[in-house]
Amino acid sequence: MSLELRPNEYVKIEVHFSYKVFVFPMLLFCIGILMMLFVMSGAVDGINIAWMNIVVSFSSVIVFASICLFIPYFYKRLDNRLKIYAVTNQRVYIRRGIINIREKDIPLAKINDVQITQNLSQRFFGAGDVVIQVGNDESRICIDDVNYPRQFRDTIISSIYDLQQEEAERQREYMQSQTPGGANNYQPYNQQNGYPQNDYNQGGYNTPDNYNNGGFNPNRF
Repeated sequence: MSLELRPNEYVKIEVHFSYKVFVFPMLLFCIGILMMLFVMSGAVDGINIAWMNIVVSFSSVIVFASICLFIPYFYKRLDNRLKIYAVTNQRVYIRRGIINIREKDIPLAKINDVQITQNLSQRFFGAGDVVIQVGNDESRICIDDVNYPRQFRDTIISSIYDLQQEEAERQREYMQSQTPGGANNYQPYNQQNGYPQNDYNQGGYNTPDNYNNGGFNPNRF
């Protein structure tokens, strides 16, 4: 499943579940296969079970149980295929669920901190939980058992930094656009000569000509 991008948006990283989450479902899957092979071998042929006046064959019970053991593995595989853990240049997007879908759309500007927690089994599989702090200390979003958690965290932090740099650049350009004449009209202060002479000569007092043309005239006293 792919993320629907907004204008001028692109995906920086997308992570999946770690292999850790497939260990237990895969174990059940293997047990189910062994049970199916046990039935196919004919070792339980002719054995019936009576339950509530209903007679069923033992082999059918084993087949039904083995099918049930297959479900967790296929469910987890489908969940991993449909989920989205993505970081773009604008947001962190989280989507989970097959029947009941849960979505989180977190703007980068609202993220205050990103942390990683790992237990012993997660460290063995290179997995980790990524905890995103939004707004205040009480608002946290945890992404469980993701692969490459440090790379995911570092991408979020670098994306926040890039967004701040872009915002500072836009503010700088806005301030320059508000200055008359833009950035080309700016003339820095000269330590030897002071400000440019033209800034003082518009009805000012810097040169003798300005004293005699609309400025202060000492001869009138």
